[in-house]
Amino acid sequence: MPASVNDVPTSSTNSLPRKHSSGPDRGEHAPNVKSDFLCRVKYSNTLPDIPFEAKFLACPFTSLSRFVDYKQTSLEKNFKFELLAESDLGVRIDLINPETYFVDPDAPKKQQLNAIDAELLEDEQANPQNSRRSLQHSKMVPWMRKTEYISSEFTRFGVSNERQETKVGYSTKKKFQNEVLYRDRASQIAAINKTFDEAAKAVTHHPMKKGVTAVEELYLLPDFENWKHPFALVVFDSDPVPQSEKANPGTLMSQALIR
Repeated sequence: MPASVNDVPTSSTNSLPRKHSSGPDRGEHAPNVKSDFLCRVKYSNTLPDIPFEAKFLACPFTSLSRFVDYKQTSLEKNFKFELLAESDLGVRIDLINPETYFVDPDAPKKQQLNAIDAELLEDEQANPQNSRRSLQHSKMVPWMRKTEYISSEFTRFGVSNERQETKVGYSTKKKFQNEVLYRDRASQIAAINKTFDEAAKAVTHHPMKKGVTAVEELYLLPDFENWKHPFALVVFDSDPVPQSEKANPGTLMSQALIR
């Protein structure tokens, strides 16, 4: 009996299921990696600070002077601003003659100043207020340790011994401690004249070193020939004269021009 088509034997390769040799299934055997952070970390790489300060650069295309150069128009020049003065002050302002309010101090008859107006012209008197508590804090006790404040402003609360300049003129200040200086205008003029009288006295002995006397006295006067010329003191960080063997530095300095 002849064999049918369905009974034809097939090879073993066709009967077995096909498998890919690329590797195991990624979905089933992929490793589960956990992160240490719950939130997603965002890394930012910022630029470093500029190593130099900001500078102004010259704009070669447009001159910046046209933005700031202000010129008045003819309307502004011809406009006359009104002088606003109160009319109820009782003062007649003379803007033409400036000698209207001139008072001759040598005149025999002087206009008496009203007592109410004289109080406005008096100088303010700063009377020293020394309380007992402030005097106790300012005392320096040698057997007691000085309070040290950990602050940059410790001098506001305590007395510092390192400031030696506070001792300058201490005797003069102590002498006039109980005396109110410059009470009125006459005392101010007398105090100013006294400074000239003290400066006119000849100093022949040293104030601190005994036995040291003056040998020669020289007058300190200004240069009457060059006082009318303005001068400026300029200090350079380095030598501005170029180092050259051919040119003399003194000649270059005399011909230099500072812009």
